[in-house]
Amino acid sequence: MSQDDSIIVEKKTIKKLSHKMKNKIKFIDLFAGIGGFHLALKSIGMECVFTSEIDEFAKKTYAANFKDKYLDNPNLFVGDIWKVDFKKIPDFDILCAGFPCQPFSQAGQKKGFKDNKDGNLFFSIEEILRIKKPSVFFLENVRHLKNHDSGKTFKVIYKSLQNLNYTFDYKIIKASDFGLPQHRPRIYMVGFYKPALKNMFKELSFTFPREVPLKKTVSDIFGGFVSTDLSGKKERKVGFTLRVGGGRSPVNDRRNWDGYIVDKKVVRINSMQGRQMMGFPKSFKMPVSENQAMKQLGNSVAVNVVKEIAKEIKFHLENYSK
Repeated sequence: MSQDDSIIVEKKTIKKLSHKMKNKIKFIDLFAGIGGFHLALKSIGMECVFTSEIDEFAKKTYAANFKDKYLDNPNLFVGDIWKVDFKKIPDFDILCAGFPCQPFSQAGQKKGFKDNKDGNLFFSIEEILRIKKPSVFFLENVRHLKNHDSGKTFKVIYKSLQNLNYTFDYKIIKASDFGLPQHRPRIYMVGFYKPALKNMFKELSFTFPREVPLKKTVSDIFGGFVSTDLSGKKERKVGFTLRVGGGRSPVNDRRNWDGYIVDKKVVRINSMQGRQMMGFPKSFKMPVSENQAMKQLGNSVAVNVVKEIAKEIKFHLENYSK
């Protein structure tokens, strides 16, 4: 492609993006799990047009909670993302992806991109961005992603997205900083397509939202005094980080989200309590077994955090795009 042809394509892309900003902001939900991104963005007036999730149990929960018409289309509610023709994905403004974190997790085997099942799924994100050129990407992963393989993995991600002409900003945020009584530190990455930004904003950093006070504690969720030990003298306002699967490790294991000391008794957390700790409403349906529900919650995003970041993205799109 000649330089002149490249300029023409870029101008058409900017015109298309500018037109879309006047309408409802659209997003796609990759590696969607049970729909934490969907729930957060839809609550502020955005529209999902495509979802990928390979786990059939998670897809069942997702479909039970979102009645969007596109979910009836097998080409728009898909499993394996690598079997999708990326050119046929509907046009959208924001690419959302909580791409699989196990290959990068401190608790996992930390194989990263060497994991043939999950680790290479980042490159599907890269390819979709290259082909579709949406206005924004919005990614989430475990905190350890930044340090995985002595920082080399994160550098690959950073450079790959910058080479596609996107800005790149990130921040490690705890769920407890946005009203959810659990730690769950995660890295959030946001980038804007530079050709679609006004000149003065091409090099400015994205403004992540300010923290909000914790109003609900784990005691509120459990309906009893949650303490740090069996003496029951000191309240634990923020619970443990939710861990995939809710294993049966000792209650004093900081990685554990399975047991708490409530009114001097060990109480095992259930999926209704887990929903509240993740920011899902009590009305959120989970038509699966309790073990599956706990696994799905452990794999999900903290809805409150995603919602607040999405508000800032929406503000930037509406004010800083051409």
